[in-house]
Amino acid sequence: MTNREIVLETLKRSGKLVAESVQLRAADMTGTELNNETDYIPDFRAACGVMNMLNRKIGFVCKSSAGRVVKLLQNYDSSVFTQEPEDLPAQWGFVWSNDPQHALPFVAMSTSPYMTGNVCEENGGVYRSKQDNNAHAPSAFPEGWEQII
Repeated sequence: MTNREIVLETLKRSGKLVAESVQLRAADMTGTELNNETDYIPDFRAACGVMNMLNRKIGFVCKSSAGRVVKLLQNYDSSVFTQEPEDLPAQWGFVWSNDPQHALPFVAMSTSPYMTGNVCEENGGVYRSKQDNNAHAPSAFPEGWEQII
């Protein structure tokens, strides 16, 4: 084995250990903390290819194709229901961040409302929720949001 191969194998093992650690700690991590670890959170499609969501533990964390961090709320057969988490709100809970660098386009989900401090993007601006259980877009409910960028 060459030095390059040894280094690559070591990095791969190290990354796998961090990814496993994120899964183990996910239940106790804030949305901001989880969004800071996206390099170690698997993509939804790849995760489905490795294991059906019927067999995953509740709380399993992955990223939708849109880049949103999501937690598995309810097991389901992902070989039958192949939609993205955004289209399966009963199965997936969205993990919002308070960090403006992780602001993603607003998604209206009554099952995953934004809480005080969570951020989203809309029409080129970044907004912070001013209240808990906020399921309305900044443009539809401006009193519930503060524009920060």
